[in-house]
Amino acid sequence: MINSACESYRSDVEQVAAKYDMSAYVDLILALMMQESSGQGTDVMQSSEGAYNTQYPHTPNGITDVDYSIACGIQELKYSMTKADVTGPNDIANIKLALQGYNFGADVYFNYLEKNGITSWSEESSKAFAEIASGETERSKEDPLYDTAGPWDYGDQYYPEHVLRYYHS
Repeated sequence: MINSACESYRSDVEQVAAKYDMSAYVDLILALMMQESSGQGTDVMQSSEGAYNTQYPHTPNGITDVDYSIACGIQELKYSMTKADVTGPNDIANIKLALQGYNFGADVYFNYLEKNGITSWSEESSKAFAEIASGETERSKEDPLYDTAGPWDYGDQYYPEHVLRYYHS
């Protein structure tokens, strides 16, 4: 399920994952890369807008160094996985929370979950968060993201499912 472009980054991902104690999650990281970029471009992890990018513009595809994108993305995922209390590569329930946090922004998403007593990922809670985060701005039904990423103009409300279709723990 992982294409050859993403597979070509496996050794790079393994090296960086080891640095951040994420070696058990190389396949998850590659699945995330597959969803984000299919291994194309320079910001393969789409981590430009994340907190760990301190060198490039915080705009989509702002990162122009593949290795830096991988490093930022892995740190971002690790942070989200820590917030989600992921116990290992087979902890799919908490991995779903972590992945949604990666997509929405971990701090704001996990604050929302805690405030609302939500402890597991669901499409409903994801949409409810996106509704608030978008300022109640709906995507147009003509927007190609309407069906694939959800009705609210914020992130991908189905992100965990989109990443996990590429992941086999």
